[in-house]
Amino acid sequence: MYELIIVVFMLLSLILYTLLGGADFGGGMWDLLAWGPRAEKQRKAIAAAISPIWEANHVWLILVIVILFTAFPPAFAMMMTALHIPITLMLIGIVLRGSAFIFRNYDSQGENVRHRWGAVFGAACFFTPFLQGMTLGALATGRIRCVDGQVTTGFFAGWLTPFAFACGVFTSVICAFLAAVYLTLYTRAEPELQNDFRRHWRFFSPPRKARPRCFAR
Repeated sequence: MYELIIVVFMLLSLILYTLLGGADFGGGMWDLLAWGPRAEKQRKAIAAAISPIWEANHVWLILVIVILFTAFPPAFAMMMTALHIPITLMLIGIVLRGSAFIFRNYDSQGENVRHRWGAVFGAACFFTPFLQGMTLGALATGRIRCVDGQVTTGFFAGWLTPFAFACGVFTSVICAFLAAVYLTLYTRAEPELQNDFRRHWRFFSPPRKARPRCFAR
């Protein structure tokens, strides 16, 4: 019973991290992909939207990890051992993302310097959620095996499978979609900029079916 309650708290924390922290990663993706005559305005809107909250949103991921190694230490040890490669790369991505975001604002304001830090920020926002999705996908494959507390399937089992790759792509798409939706609401005072972000999330939305027309006889 207690285990179920703990898992529910972990699941809720993971959902909140996806909804909040995932949108931050998606903002970085659109920052890198900004185009058109309002590209710089798009980047400024993204920075203004995520600046007050991007650090706080990682609290939900920290909570998931703390609950995991406190309540289920054998499972934590197995996961960190079998998946230490993608998890280490994910942590590097998180550090690069935060560092690049700060340095872009407080380093030299030369155009080349800002673009370089912006490229690092956007690239980190792309591959970090991708690795997070791969990690979750690897756990779902069932290919990771543990005998007497020791991982027996090596360090590449699960996370290099097509399913894990698809989970990574799906996670990145979710982050990009959430960010586009939130930014559409954030830029309500600027209709043209709002339309730019609206086109982003419509790209991921299924086309609406045309309603049948009724013709009077």
